[in-house]
Amino acid sequence: MLVFFAVIICLVMLAVFVQIGSGYGQLDSLDAIEPGDKKDQPLVSIVIPACNEALSIEQSLRSLCHLDYSNIEIIVVDDRSIDRTSEVVESVRHDFPAIRLIRISELPEGWLGKPHALQQGAREAEGAYLLFIDADVSLEKTTISRALSAMEERTLDHLSLIFKNSSPGLLLNALIADIGAGLFFLIKPWKAKIAGSRYFMGVGAFNLVRTSVYQAIGEHQEIKLQIVDDVYLGKLVKQNGFRQECMLAESLVTLSWYGSVSEMISGLMKNVYAFFRYRPSYVVLGVLVISVMTVVPMVGAVFAQGSAKLFFILTVLIRVAGTGGGMIRIGLSPVSIIFLLVTPFIALFIILKAFFQVHLASGVTWRGSFYSLDKLRGADWVLSGLFWPLVRKK
Repeated sequence: MLVFFAVIICLVMLAVFVQIGSGYGQLDSLDAIEPGDKKDQPLVSIVIPACNEALSIEQSLRSLCHLDYSNIEIIVVDDRSIDRTSEVVESVRHDFPAIRLIRISELPEGWLGKPHALQQGAREAEGAYLLFIDADVSLEKTTISRALSAMEERTLDHLSLIFKNSSPGLLLNALIADIGAGLFFLIKPWKAKIAGSRYFMGVGAFNLVRTSVYQAIGEHQEIKLQIVDDVYLGKLVKQNGFRQECMLAESLVTLSWYGSVSEMISGLMKNVYAFFRYRPSYVVLGVLVISVMTVVPMVGAVFAQGSAKLFFILTVLIRVAGTGGGMIRIGLSPVSIIFLLVTPFIALFIILKAFFQVHLASGVTWRGSFYSLDKLRGADWVLSGLFWPLVRKK
């Protein structure tokens, strides 16, 4: 019986990474797209929500101000920051007048801070395209030129880009890679470009959308209670029948997602439970699946005997080789791969801590604001379209 169980887990793990590898190969790279003609460039409005981003926003803004795409406006929305965010923005703005600063002092009832900031920035924008990016993102100078070329050549309404994470630390990078592989398999971003499919994608580091499409989907009014707002924007675009694609841009878009493992654990407390629909039963199911697929094989590789032990070892090797291969491909140290033996335990800890923390507080605290669990549960589940067909709104 144990041998049969070990074989099933091994085959499932193999199928998962075959699909991940195949899917990754189906993602086109923005590097392969030539920058467009510099004549008759449409105006692109870059909207950046910023809450207490004084330490990171200057580098991001300066990268944007050195783009080879000249017809841009940069709108920074200071969302009730209590640090020097506005002062830093003003200092950069002194050198680059294309930057506009909007200050928000109060959050309306029924909104989360980031979606509200993005909506306010978008409403001030004048461009034919809206680019939503986070305040810690740096863009290579040809990124927008290439992205606009891709939008036009492929008649896209929405383009999201997969970025390169530049966080320090072997364990941290292994944890990001391990969790990223799981999300990659779950969301399947390579299928977002398939018209009529239930798959969708959005990336907070780079969400480029036609302004007319953004207005047609109801702006961020439809996203006002979404913790995972970036992915949900992609869902709305797809749900309304518009064309989208997710592309690789690891040499063009970079950010340091977190500075340490403890910072990552703390940062994920606000949104991990959202992926489980704020439902205890979904957490139990998720923890069970992750444990069976990652922890059980490692335990079995040590304590099982005979053929079962061999299949458990093979399962561990498939996961480590599959995730580790991706880590090496993006330039991470091969030494970090060994930490993939630890990361499943940290991932489970993050899920369980988020679950208990949200329930004990009866809500989520994000950037100094508290959002009740009842309100968050009232919003549409960000992943609903992945498990049953999307209901189109037009």
